[in-house]
Amino acid sequence: MKAEQLLKNVTSKFLKPIEKITVSQWAEKHLQLPQTSAEPGLWRKDRAPYQVGLMDAICEPDIQKVTIMTSAQTGKSTVCNAIIARYIDIDPCPIMFTQPTIQLAQRFSKEKLSPMISDIKVLADKIVQAERHASSTILMKLFKGGLLALSGANSPASLASMSIRLLLCDEIDKYPPSAGSEGDPVELAIQRTATFWNKKIVLVSTPSIKGQSRIDASYSKSDKRLYLVPCPHCGHQQHLVWERIEYPGKGTNDFQPSEGIYYICEYCENPIAESYKSQMIQFGHWQATATSENPNHVGFHCNRLISPWVNWLDIAYDYEASKDDPMQLQVFINSSLGLPFERQSGQSLDWEKLYLRSLNSSYQRGQVPHNALMLTAGVDVQGDRLEVSIWGWGREMESWLIDHHIIYGEPLQDEVWRQLADVISQDYQHESGATMRVRATCVDSGYLTHDVYMQVRKIRYLHVFAIKGQAGENKMFVSKPRNMEINYRGQVIRNGIKIYILGVDNGKQTLFYRSQIKESGAKYLNFPQGMDSNYFQGFCSEVQVKKHRAGQPYYAWEKIPGIHNNEPLDCALYAMAGAHLAGVTRVNWNAIERELKKSIEVLNDEKPITRDATNNTRNRTKKRIRGKKRIRRGNPNWSTDIY
Repeated sequence: MKAEQLLKNVTSKFLKPIEKITVSQWAEKHLQLPQTSAEPGLWRKDRAPYQVGLMDAICEPDIQKVTIMTSAQTGKSTVCNAIIARYIDIDPCPIMFTQPTIQLAQRFSKEKLSPMISDIKVLADKIVQAERHASSTILMKLFKGGLLALSGANSPASLASMSIRLLLCDEIDKYPPSAGSEGDPVELAIQRTATFWNKKIVLVSTPSIKGQSRIDASYSKSDKRLYLVPCPHCGHQQHLVWERIEYPGKGTNDFQPSEGIYYICEYCENPIAESYKSQMIQFGHWQATATSENPNHVGFHCNRLISPWVNWLDIAYDYEASKDDPMQLQVFINSSLGLPFERQSGQSLDWEKLYLRSLNSSYQRGQVPHNALMLTAGVDVQGDRLEVSIWGWGREMESWLIDHHIIYGEPLQDEVWRQLADVISQDYQHESGATMRVRATCVDSGYLTHDVYMQVRKIRYLHVFAIKGQAGENKMFVSKPRNMEINYRGQVIRNGIKIYILGVDNGKQTLFYRSQIKESGAKYLNFPQGMDSNYFQGFCSEVQVKKHRAGQPYYAWEKIPGIHNNEPLDCALYAMAGAHLAGVTRVNWNAIERELKKSIEVLNDEKPITRDATNNTRNRTKKRIRGKKRIRRGNPNWSTDIY
């Protein structure tokens, strides 16, 4: 064989050049979307053209790092899958795909990666399956020329001892602050790429809180590319933002997006109907809006307004449902707009405005307004007194302060607790003429814990619950209860005291935002006439401040200097917890109104009860008791329904 022919054979077999094909071009030929997706089948770039730029940025020779800050339902999972699949097929190398936890990595392998390998023949032929090679596992896929390692940000071991050329980190804002004791998991993963001159790093996530969001911090250092679409009227290229969406009653209680929803062009100010959206995104393009700190780093941001799978009407209803609740509003801003949520750190409520609201109120202290259909109480335990707030609740979480009591006395003595029982068991006059009683009472057990447990046990027939506040972000406002009493064998006493843990930071933030609502209606806080200014100073006694722990920012609530009584705020918080335990988010308000009307009819038309009528009533009661189904122990619906 001639030397030239031998060289040609060796070159074609062992030195075959990498095929010059971008991720999107490869995806159009091979990427099969699974049957579980909204649109299964072969991927098409004309369905969501903005995905092309997200996919192909990694193929640019000078780019080493790609940041993608996006909302949910824009196809970022498809982008990650396409990048992984293209490199396995065309440019095999060591690849790592990192999820927030090792459990999510296992789930990704089973639910997304394995079906993708099975559906795409060029991958199925190259990846070594577990049955053929012991080293190929759920978290490790081998193929000629490389491997795919699936890791969890909560597992330092899965991030170490491996050199990686292609790194993809998904949902980095959900990563823990530290991987064990070894530091930021994103930086640990990036260190694995240090030995490769041609490394590629892809960071993907929906953002979280401004100042804490990893993806927002990375995007702010990039060239900040936005997807610009042309106005169908004037042709002006623009990035679609929520502020320019218009519909009747936007942001008010009388919103009607179904009457017509439009995008207002920032140049010609003509309304654009959503029917133009598909045409607009077809002719859109990515454009850098800043200069990157590192020329090898590019960043992308997009939101649901350009997603073909979400319409503007649904986004509008999501906004209206969340605009008055800080927790839901954060979800909307993060998941729908793809932006970090900015907390109002350092701002406090104006107690004088709430006091003025009380002076102009339409009801008196101790009265229950017509729309208040449920009563709950919150109790704060101090060294020389108990403070109790009675709150009323109605449709759409609107609330009314009914009264605030201070019961002076030593909490170690029974007398103050007897007075508390009198307060929460008394009849409150409803505006309709009916009488109401407190349905649930939450008592703070953070002070004199065991004594509070004993006293709560005595009056729990009044639906009194022990609670304990716990600071910290991302904690549920009301968590599943814990059994606190055990017998001499160390076994849990089933009918013993249970304690509910409250995420007080989230609860205070909710009250903070609701206090700023200016129009009566959903989530509005009403205050009666007759409350003194000291109550409102106490209600507005804390402020949320930004702090740092181990280099990581976080938010905490602190008392405002000069104000010492924060009991009105705590009592309101505990009463709100009582409303959640009483099922305020799922109660049948029509049924409660019927009960009130029925009680009024009984009061207005009382008739003597004969012996026969009494016996018949007893017989009917016995039948109802016999026919009632027993609730199985361990019922997963732990929430306390008391009506």
